[in-house]
Amino acid sequence: MLLSIVFLLALSLFSRNLEVGGQVSAESTPVLTQEIVDISTLENDTVYVGVYVVDIYSFDYITGEYTLDLYVYFAWIDPEIDAIEWYLMNGYPIERGGEGEFLVRENKTGILKREIYRLRANFNTKIEPTNYPFDSVQLPISIELLPTRFGRISFSWLGNETGISPSFKNVGWDDPVFELHTSTSEYPFENEAPRADMIIEQDRNLFGAVTGTVIPPILFCLVSVTCFLFKMYDEASFGLRIGISTSMLITAVLFDISEQNDIPPVSSITIYSALMLAVTAFLVIVMIVTVVGYVEWMRSQDKNYVDKINKIGFILSMIIPVLLFVTLFLLK
Repeated sequence: MLLSIVFLLALSLFSRNLEVGGQVSAESTPVLTQEIVDISTLENDTVYVGVYVVDIYSFDYITGEYTLDLYVYFAWIDPEIDAIEWYLMNGYPIERGGEGEFLVRENKTGILKREIYRLRANFNTKIEPTNYPFDSVQLPISIELLPTRFGRISFSWLGNETGISPSFKNVGWDDPVFELHTSTSEYPFENEAPRADMIIEQDRNLFGAVTGTVIPPILFCLVSVTCFLFKMYDEASFGLRIGISTSMLITAVLFDISEQNDIPPVSSITIYSALMLAVTAFLVIVMIVTVVGYVEWMRSQDKNYVDKINKIGFILSMIIPVLLFVTLFLLK
């Protein structure tokens, strides 16, 4: 039973690791001293944006809130654009005031014009822990230009000015990768605004996930399975079986309550909930077999019959939890 569940958990982890196409790792981030692309390749009706993330603070897995320290760069060549008016779509600066107060450098004297901002901001994202504890989180940074008098303007990413600092550390999560997207948001009254999204993705640290969430329930089952070694027609053995199965069931329930306090609200079956339902089913079957076996012994005084109940109960305790886990796993 345990081997089957562990195999399915490993399969889920393997499939997650295959879904990394198109992402850029933090190690491949270019240095900020590199020059922007050749000016001759820039377009008039385009604002070029870059984001360099320095570090992350106060990430809350339950609420999806996180704080980032970052630089935001804007560059353009259109002579009619005198300043960039922009807006954080999924966050807000910690300090009071608008983004303009965080302008640390600007250069608008040449053909290529620049504005560089430094800010610390609170962000929010929706966390769906379907693959918990082998899940990943996406931490987006969404920037939108406010409507201007300059007509239709598009966004384009500055590859040389975009990345994540090597000092970026989110405890309990692996090194980040990121994806870059641009789009146009449409609003009433024919308002359109270019939008740029930098999506930082992090996988949960495997060691912490296994040792903190997977191994404890498996240990509960390993302790409880020893009950099948004790004879139910012996009162001392029966008392030991009841004590072990009851204590493991209570421990599993308390462990689950503790884990649920660290998981966001869910809208579907998760890997963790499938695992705990399978573990709970196993522990309940052990207790039921123990009680039924003892009752039948008191009624029939037939040791062979009671041993047969014990063997059948052992087989059912191996099959039912695995079938339950597989069913829930496929439904998630």
